[in-house]
Amino acid sequence: MLSLRKHAMISGGLLLLIIAMGWGGTALQAAGIVTDPQRLETPIKIIFFTLFIAFAFSVIPTMVKLFVAGQASIGNADRAPVRFIERHQGGVVLSIWAIWIAGFAVALPTMIRSGFFTNSDATSTNAASSDDEIARRIARMPVQGTLVAAPGMNVDQMLRASSLKIDKGSNAAIPNLPVYSGGAIFNFRVAGTGIEFPRCRYYFVTTYTGDRSRIESINVGTAQAKMTRAQLDAANAALRARLKADGWLTGHEVYRDEQDRQLHGGRTRGEEGKLWLKGDTTLDIEQRRLDDPQPGEDPATAGQWIQFVELWARKDYPFIDRYLFAPPHT
Repeated sequence: MLSLRKHAMISGGLLLLIIAMGWGGTALQAAGIVTDPQRLETPIKIIFFTLFIAFAFSVIPTMVKLFVAGQASIGNADRAPVRFIERHQGGVVLSIWAIWIAGFAVALPTMIRSGFFTNSDATSTNAASSDDEIARRIARMPVQGTLVAAPGMNVDQMLRASSLKIDKGSNAAIPNLPVYSGGAIFNFRVAGTGIEFPRCRYYFVTTYTGDRSRIESINVGTAQAKMTRAQLDAANAALRARLKADGWLTGHEVYRDEQDRQLHGGRTRGEEGKLWLKGDTTLDIEQRRLDDPQPGEDPATAGQWIQFVELWARKDYPFIDRYLFAPPHT
């Protein structure tokens, strides 16, 4: 092995080279010399990764020699473990290298398959393929039961009527939290109606704080997997058609005073189709975007989405007095 000084110089030199290449690449792009950095993304990743591995391996003999020198400086040179490491420095370094090489041999194929060394466009394509594969795996998973619930329903009734194993939610900060929640592949049937959602992904059932024996609200993830905007719109339209066929009324906000109408562009009423009512149960069709908006995207088509529904008793729905309900026009 080389001296501590030489090993430290090798490690320091590799680290400085990595830093200098990063600064240099940024400077070349800023100067306009490199106009299409994406074309160089894969070879640059390979070069940087190789330098990083070389730096990491170079640090091992440096640290071994530094350890031996440090122990000697504080008077521990005669201790058996220190003497062993001092006499077998090469063996210690080779042993650590062997473990790292074995780990690297296992990790490298996975890194290549996951697109670690490919450019961003290829990675996006792989991610889309991965999402499709996840969706296919979820579609093959068996249904674990049916959750039967509705706002105002007694918790014991829910537990008896449901074939799904229902978990009691927990939160260390709030003991005895009045929540039943879990993730599974399950069907959700709105008790007392003809509406059932197949292959839902999660449920969140809360009870009244003052009466934990009765359900206050229900939140259920009805999307089986991520959806495009077009798929989300189709899913929402299909759900509206099912609600209409089951006799639900659709609600719309009424803007009753001039100030309210001005806040809504002069309109006298809001759109229908999001909030629905049957008996004393309201159902809110909701959606959530999972990815971040990108500059210049088309809001009508962009994004990855999921659909979920929220159910409340009519009297508990926020600002319910602002809504009128009637059979849907379409």
